[in-house]
Amino acid sequence: MAPPTGSPWLLLGGGRGATMIYRYHPSDNDGRFPEGVPVLVRFPLHDDDNDRDAWPWLPGTVLEQCDGDEWYVVVEESALAEPDPAAPDRDWLYPACFRDSSEIRPAWGE
Repeated sequence: MAPPTGSPWLLLGGGRGATMIYRYHPSDNDGRFPEGVPVLVRFPLHDDDNDRDAWPWLPGTVLEQCDGDEWYVVVEESALAEPDPAAPDRDWLYPACFRDSSEIRPAWGE
């Protein structure tokens, strides 16, 4: 059963085909990029794009702060979305990535 939309639960693909569920804690964030806020994040549009400085700034949402200067962000670019095999007619899967503060910008301005 999938978690409800807007839930603090995130489905992750586990090793060997297992699905893992990870619970994050909003109290762990230092406030620079709070959980759930929209941001712009550097992410490649193509798998073969290895020049990180050329990656575009794409819309995303902070899922959690992982360390002093690292965040886990879901990239919400429709060109990167794939249909969820469990519900291909209604759910989409988006990539998530770890980024430091140099690769995240506030979407709300500075």
